[in-house]
Amino acid sequence: MNPTDHNDTPESTPDTVVETGSESARESAAPVGELATVHPLRTRPDQHESTDSTDGESAPQVVEGRIITEHEYRLLTDPKAQREWRYAEYRKQAAWLARTTKTAVTHDRTVRTFKFACRNALAYPVAGAGVVIRRWQDTHGATRYERMMRQAEMDGNHDRLLEWEARDVAEKQRRHDRAMDWVKSPWELAKAAGITVAAAALLLLALGVILAVAGKGSVLGPIEAVVDAIAFLVWFTITYGVFLLVGGTAGVVTYLWNLGRTRTEAPGWFAPPAPKTEMVNLTPSIMVAALRDLGIKALRDAIKADPDYGARMLGPITRYGPGAQVEITLPPQVTGTQVMNLRETLAGNLDRKAHELHFERSADSERQITLWVANSGALDRKLPDSPMLDPDFGPVDIYRDRMPWGVDVKGDPVELNLLQQHLLLAGLSKQGKTAAARALLLWIALDPSTRIRLADLKGFGDWSMFEGLAEELIEGAGAENFIATCDMLEGGEAEMQNRYERWRAMGRKGDVGRADSQPGSGFEPLFIVVDEVQKLYGCTVEHPDGGDIGGNGKKSRAARAAQALHDQGRAVNVHLMQFSQNPTNANFPAIVREGAMIRASLFVGTESIAKMALGEAAVDTGAAPHALRAGLDRGTVVLAPGESMDLPNGATHTTVRTQFINTEQSHTIADRAKQFRAGIAHRAVTPAERDLLDDLIAVFEADEDRAKDTDLVVRLRKLAGPGYQPYGKRLTGSGLRAQLDNLGVEVKLRDGYHWVQSHSVRNVAAAR
Repeated sequence: MNPTDHNDTPESTPDTVVETGSESARESAAPVGELATVHPLRTRPDQHESTDSTDGESAPQVVEGRIITEHEYRLLTDPKAQREWRYAEYRKQAAWLARTTKTAVTHDRTVRTFKFACRNALAYPVAGAGVVIRRWQDTHGATRYERMMRQAEMDGNHDRLLEWEARDVAEKQRRHDRAMDWVKSPWELAKAAGITVAAAALLLLALGVILAVAGKGSVLGPIEAVVDAIAFLVWFTITYGVFLLVGGTAGVVTYLWNLGRTRTEAPGWFAPPAPKTEMVNLTPSIMVAALRDLGIKALRDAIKADPDYGARMLGPITRYGPGAQVEITLPPQVTGTQVMNLRETLAGNLDRKAHELHFERSADSERQITLWVANSGALDRKLPDSPMLDPDFGPVDIYRDRMPWGVDVKGDPVELNLLQQHLLLAGLSKQGKTAAARALLLWIALDPSTRIRLADLKGFGDWSMFEGLAEELIEGAGAENFIATCDMLEGGEAEMQNRYERWRAMGRKGDVGRADSQPGSGFEPLFIVVDEVQKLYGCTVEHPDGGDIGGNGKKSRAARAAQALHDQGRAVNVHLMQFSQNPTNANFPAIVREGAMIRASLFVGTESIAKMALGEAAVDTGAAPHALRAGLDRGTVVLAPGESMDLPNGATHTTVRTQFINTEQSHTIADRAKQFRAGIAHRAVTPAERDLLDDLIAVFEADEDRAKDTDLVVRLRKLAGPGYQPYGKRLTGSGLRAQLDNLGVEVKLRDGYHWVQSHSVRNVAAAR
């Protein structure tokens, strides 16, 4: 292709006529308001001036053309522009060739054809040759005996082991004797060959004598016939040897190909693609074979000794959701824990992945387990949307309704009772923890009677939609936010104590009901939520009032407050929800973990961390968040619900595929919750204002002249009780001194301590 290539046949249009000729003619052709540059064109030899026959005047030469751009003109006249255009075309063609080649090479049909050719031309014949070599080794060596001895030793069958060992010794002795025979073989073979040739020659010579006597031939006739036959064989071999060699080679290759195809499996990179249909149906024979091959000797021996070949261990195999379920009663000396610990082996025997097996151990027997096996790929299918995304969903009643969190692996909906339940959710980073936790709190916010205090110690904006919903919203890590989160926990503890006092003062007994927890009652369901709580318990920040915020012991202020909420909060509608990454004893104290009633875990790295997240009871009965697939099972939660939901057959756990709600959808649901809460006022339960001077006079002893400022702070807190915030955890000795200085009370510094004079307090109070 060349940019100067063009059609010599002009297109005739009235607007594309350009005159060529004299300079005056070109100037007259250009209007005053010229819209385009007119370029003169070269005339062809076959063009000539025409004359008008009527008036005899010579008419100017006219060429029909079209208006072109400046770039097109440069392509027609400028060699540099033409060269750049050609290079650009070369690059386009090279890119097209690369794309086409890549598409052709990576096309599914090309890949299938390549695998088919490699599988049949290379993999199967090589594998068949391996089969022939192994057969030859088994036939001419002791490999077979050694293999059988190893199998007998693994099975623990000593009788068979001794039997095969004796056979091995006998075979090795036979091979030794045969090798010794080869010492004598050359002489014996030479002697036998000589005798054979001499005998054949004498026989042929005698036959020739007989024929000669009978007049049927010469004496050497038979010998000549044998020589002719040998000559014919040599000629035939030389003439048709190529065909014999090709045919023999083809036969050998075909034999090896057939052996490789029928006796071995093709390598994974040459194997044909697996069909998209179900690979393995769960039948009794498959189930028994999978259990037999787990490597548990007692289980294997019991199956071999059973007249029914282990079928009596199995209950009916029933379809349940996207899979099948069977109850298994294991033989004596075999427990459910042994089988559950071999989850990956059992999954491989059933041609499944480890996460597609779900165990439930019976609470009545260590030998009974219920096994649910998913259809291949069933747990990777898309979930339906959360019902909370429906614009008409809500408001909810936390006393009446259940939170729709997702579906279990069997396809049944999972709904949680979140009222008066403390919750712990753990999991590694990037596994969907925040989305699963946020869905819980969004549903809680759809109940207008609930109150929320939230600390997001990551501060990435994942919880920003709760601005205006939460009474207190802390976002981000750092010392200030750790202190604020600790104060939020201790404030929740103080409100819990105040609720107890008010409940007793009202003379009420029993639980707080729906009628008692309406907005403004002071007993609304209060949810204190901390995300990334491991940062709080793992921090080394000291509280301004004294004491460490973090730590894994009772000296940790945050841990003490959380434990207090776990111990007494639920009775007065105070809830604690904590979300943690990778909980350990160092960043999540056991006294806090064990207080949660609902415990859930996404993927974690080890079984020990799974036990910290869910508790040992759930993991010992089959819960395995460490068996989930990192990244692939994002949002899948192993749930130990406690009393929040009833599981079938007394199970302690279930696996939940939570329904994902993204950040934008979360903002939409939060806006809906704000609409439900519009015009609803929650009661701010605050004690009556107290007089500082009167309280100081009350806490001074009768004969006490002075007291330390820090001691007076402690006395004031005890006097006012936990619900009075001005004397709360934020009041320090320096803060008290500042207030007293404003009131004119004398404070003296002596021996490094600040002393408040009791007579000064009384004088200032009397002078008011």
